[in-house]
Amino acid sequence: MKLYILTFLFCIFNLTVAQEKQYQSIKKGDFPEGLYMTLEDVLNKKPSSTEEVYFKACEKCDSLDLPEKAFFYFKEKNKRVRIPLAVSHKGEMYFQTYRKYTNKKDNGYDPDQYSRFCRVLNYGRFIYFEENMKGLWSKAFLGALSPLTYSINGKTKGIVLDLENKEFNILQNCEDLNDFLSKHDLPEIQCSSETYTIGDLRAKIEEINLPYR
Repeated sequence: MKLYILTFLFCIFNLTVAQEKQYQSIKKGDFPEGLYMTLEDVLNKKPSSTEEVYFKACEKCDSLDLPEKAFFYFKEKNKRVRIPLAVSHKGEMYFQTYRKYTNKKDNGYDPDQYSRFCRVLNYGRFIYFEENMKGLWSKAFLGALSPLTYSINGKTKGIVLDLENKEFNILQNCEDLNDFLSKHDLPEIQCSSETYTIGDLRAKIEEINLPYR
């Protein structure tokens, strides 16, 4: 009888601890305006420089008003911003992809254009943005040209900043996505890398992040 009671109390304790587990989260607007040289600067929400910049949108692939991909230039020098990991500009946060900050299994991926910054599309438990990778191609479904219709294993990759492990994860395909979900105590999903699209991935990240905003 005593053993039964102890086992029951142990289970209740574990359940309570699991329910109380808190995750760090970030909201849009949390980053002061400026340049962030390192991942540590980003995590501390402390810009390395507040030098004024402006952007030029990626030609033929974006809106001029609110681009998802952009090149930044120093306003005073009129020279391109190349080195910082991230730029906070007019309330939006932009990242470029650096191998040194990505998960080790993602080291074979490089952006198809360097010093290009990608706007954060989703905030919460994870920061999410997308980048086009070198040497890959994407299949668009139903003849559409929108990146949202590209399969997850194409050139456009969803990237998450894992605040808990302090690293970026490039979500390469469905197997990789489920591995990421499992490691973060999130339910795995049934999907095929050939048909699961970037639009589906955006929706999944939104589902995960929504409670943390």
